[in-house]
Amino acid sequence: MDIITVRGIVLREFPVFENDKYIHVLTQEYGVIEILVKGGQKLGSKNAGGTQLFSYSRLSLRTGKGKYYLDSSEPIQLFYKLREDLERLSLACYFAEVACYAAGQHEQKEEMMRLFLNTLHFLSNGERSCELLKCIFEMRFMTVIGMMPDIVCCPVCMTYISESMCFDLRTSKLYCSSCYKAGFDGEQIVVSSSVVKALRHIVFADYDRLFNFRLSDKSLKLLGSLTERYLLIHLGREFKTLDFYNSLQ
Repeated sequence: MDIITVRGIVLREFPVFENDKYIHVLTQEYGVIEILVKGGQKLGSKNAGGTQLFSYSRLSLRTGKGKYYLDSSEPIQLFYKLREDLERLSLACYFAEVACYAAGQHEQKEEMMRLFLNTLHFLSNGERSCELLKCIFEMRFMTVIGMMPDIVCCPVCMTYISESMCFDLRTSKLYCSSCYKAGFDGEQIVVSSSVVKALRHIVFADYDRLFNFRLSDKSLKLLGSLTERYLLIHLGREFKTLDFYNSLQ
């Protein structure tokens, strides 16, 4: 077997046999991988810290035939404060479930890792609201995996911004109010110019500025509805962790 070293975030853990466990880890090198942790359920396990949920760790792995086995782990950051707030913990679990389902072996592994780490940082320290972080993660995640919406301008008249615009969730296109001629069937959202600007910021801003914007409560609620529905429609499934998070609101 080969020995490799990776840095990764534990997205999921589940028991196997009497003392072992599997963990799903988002890595920059290989995307999301499944790792067997021998003795991972034992009290006092040497790898307890580095393999707990949401730990960001340096992992030494044995690999062969497409399978990974943990040799050792060294925690880099543990995001302990997430466990002090049920709302923030449940939101982190939702992000993890989305990443486990859709990140896979995607090419943009470095950007995926950066998005997840930055989001966990702000979620853990409480410097940004859950509502804002949820919007940012959902739409930027979809952008990273190749499902970026077409929001530069109206595809008909090339209008860049107007007082209100219509975003079609299914076609991913943003129309000015004058050019949208199709009927409304529940998959279109009329948005204000401030929501359009926020949406463009999430999609196009670099990471130094990504989390630095504000919206009124009303606009943030509308943006949150848009990003959530966009993700669910284009990933084509529901997430139990999202249902639980929404039940807390």
